[in-house]
Amino acid sequence: MSQIYLNINNEQAGPFDVATVNQMLTDGQITPTTLGWMQGMPNWEAISGSTFANLGIGSTAPSQTATSTPTPATSASPQARTNPTQQVKRTATATTSPQGAGGTFEIGKAIGEAFGFYKANLIGSIGWLLVAGIISCIPPVSLIVPLMGVNFYACVKKFRADGTKMSFGDLFDFSRALDKIVGPIVVGILIGLGFVCLIIPGIILTLMWFFTPCVQGDRTELSFIEAMKESKRLTKGNWLKIIIFIIILGLLATAGILLLGIGALVTIPVVHVALYCAYDQCKGNSA
Repeated sequence: MSQIYLNINNEQAGPFDVATVNQMLTDGQITPTTLGWMQGMPNWEAISGSTFANLGIGSTAPSQTATSTPTPATSASPQARTNPTQQVKRTATATTSPQGAGGTFEIGKAIGEAFGFYKANLIGSIGWLLVAGIISCIPPVSLIVPLMGVNFYACVKKFRADGTKMSFGDLFDFSRALDKIVGPIVVGILIGLGFVCLIIPGIILTLMWFFTPCVQGDRTELSFIEAMKESKRLTKGNWLKIIIFIIILGLLATAGILLLGIGALVTIPVVHVALYCAYDQCKGNSA
């Protein structure tokens, strides 16, 4: 299912599916010059463009006058005088993301959504944790544990997008394997070195790259370096909330471990999913 973001009144809206976009065109909520973006696109483009036409967008919409001769600037509204190029400059970023500055997230909502995912994907969540734990004890094979972690976030993404339940086989998706393996390892090493260097640098790096594995699971077209940059963008302005979030997630994970260790089968997957839910909120609320 195509997930399309729209630039409506210079603000990001969506994602929407093709049918919804066509209905919005029919109802006059948007026009063919409205800008759209989907994962994998380098920039925003008008929904009348070939990318969206190939999806069937515009096939049921009434004819528009977007290509008519422009009216004089003195009689046109500010919105009418805004052309797609100007909108792209305000909306798209150099990181090929549809958002500009990072948004924010609600801690309680993220944790609540995480429990919802866990209940709907109980076997997959527990299976991921157990298999990753076993594999981590086998030195050569343990290198795929980071890959499984990134793929776990990809499963969370699918469930949040259209309700697709987690498939155990999805954890072993080896596409972009090098980035999925190297990325988490590099981030972990750099953060560790930061803590060795008087602790403060480690805290700063932790906050900056907090969402890196989530970005990798969400936007597989990005390299791990680009994912680190995107995490830095999204966490900007959220450092205090992230610190509080880390403390709460830490307490939640610890509580599960203290309950004879069995509780960890619940709390550890929930902690990881809550991290993705917070990331998804930040991404959706960013401007």
